[in-house]
Amino acid sequence: MTHGLVLGKFYPPHKGHIHLISEAKKNCDELTVLICSLQREQIPGELRFKWMLSLFPDPKIRIVWVQDENPQYPEEDPDFWNLWRKTIETHTKKKVDILFTSEDYGEPLSKVLGCKHILIDLNRNEVPVSATKIREAPLTHWDWIPELIRPYFVKRIVLTGSESVGKTSLAEILAKEFQTNWIPEFAREYLESKVGPMDESDFLPIAKGHLLSEVEAAKTSNGILFLDTDLLTTKVYLERYYESEIPWLTERALGLKYDASFFLDIDIPWIEDKLRDLGEERESMRTRFLQAMEDANRSFHWIRGDYQTRKQEAIKIVNQLKTEPMNRESFTLEQRRLRSFE
Repeated sequence: MTHGLVLGKFYPPHKGHIHLISEAKKNCDELTVLICSLQREQIPGELRFKWMLSLFPDPKIRIVWVQDENPQYPEEDPDFWNLWRKTIETHTKKKVDILFTSEDYGEPLSKVLGCKHILIDLNRNEVPVSATKIREAPLTHWDWIPELIRPYFVKRIVLTGSESVGKTSLAEILAKEFQTNWIPEFAREYLESKVGPMDESDFLPIAKGHLLSEVEAAKTSNGILFLDTDLLTTKVYLERYYESEIPWLTERALGLKYDASFFLDIDIPWIEDKLRDLGEERESMRTRFLQAMEDANRSFHWIRGDYQTRKQEAIKIVNQLKTEPMNRESFTLEQRRLRSFE
């Protein structure tokens, strides 16, 4: 049985990697794929390893996580090729017959390993992307990111502020403009379906429902996700109505990170609504929200003026955000924990 080898950082995995591994599998009986990571990298190796296990469930493909802190280029160490030979032999556990790469290093490495080398799509004609390009501007290369891992690269934008400042309308407009998802305020849906008035016990299910909506919507978002409020808003209203605190909510309200926040000002008319009752407190509620943003150490963009001005300003900011690098916070263990329900 022929044993093939693919190795790389997969930082992050993309459809070029999928093409490489799929082609490699056609040319050998069993394939080992080494996920090589360094501690300093922004996407943890443990996460990339889990992604690859999910992307390639084939029992004939063995996925192995390599944590050796090896040099990355021959000029970094005179023993470069020998170090990598030892790492590969340790983690493959059997002789490699064919090395598959899409890189120039494939030929010299195959000679060190004493195996055949098959080069696949060196010039990126089949899949014109690289992991570096995805890290630098994920939304520009969105189509080449596997659906499984796209939620980690979604730019999450929160619209925040007190009652009747146009958050819902603007979120819906922006989602349409950028052909993506937006999350309505979960509290409204929850309270409209509830029999009886709101009470303090409603706040935890509201918070969990809103966060779950975010997690689910990110799975199908087209690079951007607009949130009509977030858990910081839920925390503010819990404090206003009940002078109370829920540790699960507080931790997430203050700890969750977003790519941008739009703070909508109160310079538009108040609109009556059966779920709104703080029209006389617009100034004080704005102060509460500003304090909450400070408590969460969250920067934000002011959104002011008439509706058309607000729309134009928001679109300009989002267009700039679309060109920005991946958000390293999205991959941290802490942010992943906060978006879970443990």
